[in-house]
Amino acid sequence: MKKINYLFVGVMLILAGCNNFLDTVPQNGDVTDASYWKSTEEFDAFMYGAYIEMAGAFDQTGVGNWIKISCFVSQDATGPDEIRKPLNQYMSATNSQITAFWTNYFKINAKVNTLLSRLKDAPIPEADKTRLEGEALFFRGFAYFHLVRAYGDVPLILEPYTVDQNYLERTPEEQVWKQVISDLSDAAKKLPTRKQWPNDKMGRAAKGAAYAYLTNAYMYTKEWDKAEAAANSLIALKEYDLMPTVRSLWSLQADNNIESIFEVQFRDVADGSVNWSGYEAGGVMPEYTAPRNIGGEWAMAGGWGEIVGTRKLADSFDPNDDRRKELIKIPGEKYKGELMSDTLLIPMDIAQPNSCFSTKYWLGPLEDKTVSYVSGQNNPLMRYAEFLLNYAEILFQNGKSTDAYAQLNRVRNRAKLGSLPVSTDKETFMTDLMKERRAELNFEPNLWFHFTRTGTAAKFLKQEYNVTMNPAWYKFPIPQSERDQNPNLSQNAGY
Repeated sequence: MKKINYLFVGVMLILAGCNNFLDTVPQNGDVTDASYWKSTEEFDAFMYGAYIEMAGAFDQTGVGNWIKISCFVSQDATGPDEIRKPLNQYMSATNSQITAFWTNYFKINAKVNTLLSRLKDAPIPEADKTRLEGEALFFRGFAYFHLVRAYGDVPLILEPYTVDQNYLERTPEEQVWKQVISDLSDAAKKLPTRKQWPNDKMGRAAKGAAYAYLTNAYMYTKEWDKAEAAANSLIALKEYDLMPTVRSLWSLQADNNIESIFEVQFRDVADGSVNWSGYEAGGVMPEYTAPRNIGGEWAMAGGWGEIVGTRKLADSFDPNDDRRKELIKIPGEKYKGELMSDTLLIPMDIAQPNSCFSTKYWLGPLEDKTVSYVSGQNNPLMRYAEFLLNYAEILFQNGKSTDAYAQLNRVRNRAKLGSLPVSTDKETFMTDLMKERRAELNFEPNLWFHFTRTGTAAKFLKQEYNVTMNPAWYKFPIPQSERDQNPNLSQNAGY
């Protein structure tokens, strides 16, 4: 796979003027044994390249693309034309968004493999080696967690790039999951806790993030006892909890809050913190999710409407659900976002009159007038509410239905909904759980994969959108551009 040879992209993208731990990177992008790999600061700077890949640069890179794919495949969202993606066309080996998803995670993997290969003999303190190894192993586990759940069998690459990697066959899914679990388990032992990171490094991978993804990985391998143990390890850290309200969670003032387990950092470089974006220091989800052409006084860049919800999504909420009241708006409703000076009555004749709009990211116009259309708001990848819903599923699988509903109801109660009665019937529980996941995790990157992992995707698509699930759609197609370059890459069945 020639496209995975991006080992030094992160270094060349590092912004001048960031934290001093980045300042040692050669500004011309040259990285050689003679000039590099000599200090903790240089290893930290190279590690930064993996973080950059999560932020992305613009459309079809990083977290914005991950969210877009999950929303479109689930059919709960459309684009500017308000037409749901026809999955027989969207789930295509030539879909550039699906290709970018593949490339993105292999870039992350390539970077950390290079770092790991240089770390063993590095002339830096052992404590720094341990922490850096933990970060690198976390990112390799993180990358392959996303690749294997999306594509199934994928080439498993654990060494720096060599030309023979261009011709690797796909590794069986079971073996990839074993590596994910191994990397995340080792990372959890070596990473600092969230509280142990200094303030100017806030947001970097911590022990809790490793436990959260390890918990989720064990759910894929159906090792429920191990999943529960990993979840309990995260809880034992006593570093995470739910934010008090659903609205308080989604605020420019709530970056890296107590509910955040791992999130993409889009902080302004000027505040002395690390910004992970190589594109004008920010993210684009606010204009992606704002109504198209709503106007510059109400939305960044006037609103693009690139990812807007269906009315089916809006109507799926319980009428008393605070998530519907606070985080989903439709034409004819009022909304005053955090950055709006006045209350907006969303017009009935807007460009997308049949849609609903997520206010998780749409907070109003630009908060920083020095950039053209990007936001400083972080984008969550894993948060405690999602973890609790995963924990509920694990507890139910382990025969602890009362405890399972206690966790599920914590999330419901935060949304000002009453507790559901305990049921020991698996179908009832899964219906309750998946409804809760949809209400909590819409417009976030993981929801579709909960449908596919639990085998509930077909039922969901048929009931909500009268779409007949093609079994092939449980996995993404292997990108055709990769197969054109590597004749040994087989295609997933059904494509």
